Amino acid sequence: MKLSASTLLPALAHLAAASTARIHIRDPQQRDVQSRDVSPVAARLVIAQRTGVEDYHSADLERDDVIDAINDYGLQTPMFAAKAAGCERKAFLLYEGEEDIEALSSYTSFDLSPAPASSAIRGLMLDLARQSVPKQLLKLSDETLLDRLQSIQYMSSPLFFLTTSSSHFTSELNRLVKENYCITTLTTPLDTSSTATSKFQWGTYTLPKLNTKRSVPEKLLSESHASLSSDSHPSLHASANHSSSNSSSEPLRGILPACFTSLSACESTTRNCTGHGTCRKAYRDPDRGSNGLDCYSCSCVATKSGDGKKTTTWAGPACQKKDVSVEFWLIALFTIAMMGLVGFAVGSVWEMGSEELPSVIGAGVSGPTARK
Repeated sequence: MKLSASTLLPALAHLAAASTARIHIRDPQQRDVQSRDVSPVAARLVIAQRTGVEDYHSADLERDDVIDAINDYGLQTPMFAAKAAGCERKAFLLYEGEEDIEALSSYTSFDLSPAPASSAIRGLMLDLARQSVPKQLLKLSDETLLDRLQSIQYMSSPLFFLTTSSSHFTSELNRLVKENYCITTLTTPLDTSSTATSKFQWGTYTLPKLNTKRSVPEKLLSESHASLSSDSHPSLHASANHSSSNSSSEPLRGILPACFTSLSACESTTRNCTGHGTCRKAYRDPDRGSNGLDCYSCSCVATKSGDGKKTTTWAGPACQKKDVSVEFWLIALFTIAMMGLVGFAVGSVWEMGSEELPSVIGAGVSGPTARK
C-alpha cells in the first residue's frame, strides 16, 4: 500500500510539532536577542538562573554554550548591584498543548534542540519547585506537587504554574505581566506516550536535603531558643520543620529579599527569622488596591546570654546578623579620643620645645678681680 502525499505531509508536520519545545522570556527591559536552538542542558541553566536556584546547577556551568545562553537569555544584573534590577518577582510557567499562544509572540524566545519528552519537562519543573521552597515541597509526592502547581500559588517567589488550557495560561500570563513579574515560559505539546528515560537530557544537578531531626547539646542552647520553645502554643507544633531548621548552623544561601508576600514564605525562607525574631506583616501596597500584595518581614528581638550579663541585638532580613553598632561606636570614639590625647601631648611638647631659652653666656660669669 502506498502513502499519498496528502497523508504523509500532515503526519510529518505533526511529528515535527510534537518534537518541539520553546522557551519565552519576559523582563521589564526587553532585549533584542535573535532566536536560536539551545541544548537542554543550557536551557536548564537559563531557567534555573531566572528562577533563582542556580546554586543547585553549578555542575554544568563551565560549558561554553551554557555561558552564552545565560548571557543572552538570563536575568541581567547591573554592575555593583546585588540582584537583577526590576526582578524582585519571578515566575516559571509551563504550557502543554497544541495551540499557539498569541500573547507570547512579542517575547524573546529560543528553541530546545533536541526537545525532551513532556514527562522529563514535568520532572524538571518539579525539581525546580522543590529547590525554590525545599522545606515545604520536598516532602510532597510528585502527584501532590503536580496538583498544586496546576493552581497558581501567589505565596512566594518564584511562582510555578502548569496548565494544559491555553485560555487559563493566557489569563495568568497577563496577570503576571501586570504585576511586573520576570516571566519564563516553556510551551510544549503534551506527549502522553513519553517515558521518563529522557530526563537525563537535562544534565546534572542536585536536590536539597531535608535536615533530619537531631538533638542539640544543652551547652549550645541559648536562653532565647529556650524561651521561644517554652512560650510556643501547642497548636504550633505542626511547624516543627521550621524549628529544626532554625537550630541548623548552616548559613542562609543567597541574598534574601527584604519583603515576602506571605507569612509562610517568610517563615520558611528565613527559617523563622533564624530564631531571633518573628515574621510580621510590615505593610500592604496601597497603590494596587484590592490586588495589592502584603509585605511580611522579620521583626528582630534582642537576646541575652545564659547569665543575663550580655545582650545581643540582631539585624538583617532574617535576623541572622549581629548588630555591632554599639561596639563600633565605642571603638571609634575611643580611637578618636586617644588620637586627640596623643596629638595634644605631642603639640604641648612641641610648643614647649619651640620657646627660646634665655642666653647664659656671660650671665653672672666673670673673672676674679684684684683686691687693692
